[in-house]
Amino acid sequence: MYHRRALLHIHGSGQSIGLQQNLAAWVLASPWRGMTLYPLHGPVAIAGRSQDGGVAPLDDDLAQHVRAVAQSVRETLIEWQARHPATSEAAIAELLAYVFRDVAADW
Repeated sequence: MYHRRALLHIHGSGQSIGLQQNLAAWVLASPWRGMTLYPLHGPVAIAGRSQDGGVAPLDDDLAQHVRAVAQSVRETLIEWQARHPATSEAAIAELLAYVFRDVAADW
């Protein structure tokens, strides 16, 4: 469970079968969960969660998180083409800081 009002449908064997890391899903799930998570691999579908735990439409505020995070990831990756992060750890910290900011306003 990454967020109490959302369901993330993740490929359970994505890493072991060689699917590419899903950076946007990983950095979205991390602040939703409140901690830096393990990498997510492959496509991820995001839906809302009904009161009984089933699939429901995604609430508008969470949909806005998804859009804001996707935009932050896109912009950051473009920026990194011109300004490479000093280390992988610095890159992760920078991206997570942007994304925590993107979702903090509604949290």
